[in-house]
Amino acid sequence: MTTGYAYVVKASYGNDSVALIQWAFEQNLENVAVLYNDTGWSSRDWDARVTEMEAWAASLGFNPFRTKSIGMEELVRKKKSWPRQGIQFCTQELKIAPSIKWLEDNDPQATSVQLIGVRREESANRAAFPEFSVDMQKRTVWAPLVAHTEQMRNDLLERAGVAPLPHRSMECFPCINSNRQDLRELAKDTARVEEIAELENSLGFTSKGKPRTMFRPYRYMGATGIKEIIRSAECERGEFSLDDGNESSGCEAGWCGL
Repeated sequence: MTTGYAYVVKASYGNDSVALIQWAFEQNLENVAVLYNDTGWSSRDWDARVTEMEAWAASLGFNPFRTKSIGMEELVRKKKSWPRQGIQFCTQELKIAPSIKWLEDNDPQATSVQLIGVRREESANRAAFPEFSVDMQKRTVWAPLVAHTEQMRNDLLERAGVAPLPHRSMECFPCINSNRQDLRELAKDTARVEEIAELENSLGFTSKGKPRTMFRPYRYMGATGIKEIIRSAECERGEFSLDDGNESSGCEAGWCGL
């Protein structure tokens, strides 16, 4: 077993984490692991993106790894419900727990520094995100790009030879925090829409007689079930009165979408 990495880059291989890998390379950081969490719920083409970026990270002298999880479908069946904002057990079960297990195996003395690609410019919730903190396992967490603007991040991507994506990481797609544009993108993946619909139907109803759907109807003016949600997202604003004011807040603790 290989142990003793000085740095562990948490990477979903979206724009921010790819920029972070380039930043680590430019800072001449050594003994670096790059850790990706396979949630089993990524978009259809995301695995190809991850494989390409892992090869690139390895070419820089870094060590790419992946964690595995039970996957979203099995998790939802196990919990008999979908994750919710405030009850976001998907992040805990699909990303945090597998990462902790990997770190316990590969950094048992908790000496590595965890690098994350959070930028304060991303959202109001991240506006005061600390550059340095300590996680629950007493490891140092470093967010060196917190003060980077989007242009500064894109400059890093340009130097890496990687074109910026027009969307967040699709390691989980759709995310429970998906906005209107995300849902319109989801509509193109009819197989995933059918997969979600079948899963929703199999979960049945709550004790109060409400269907167990991925997206809560009250946030979508009563649209119930993934197919109605997709239809509402494809309407222009005002036509369906879709309330998507929360523009994909995501997991603000620095685990998702980077």
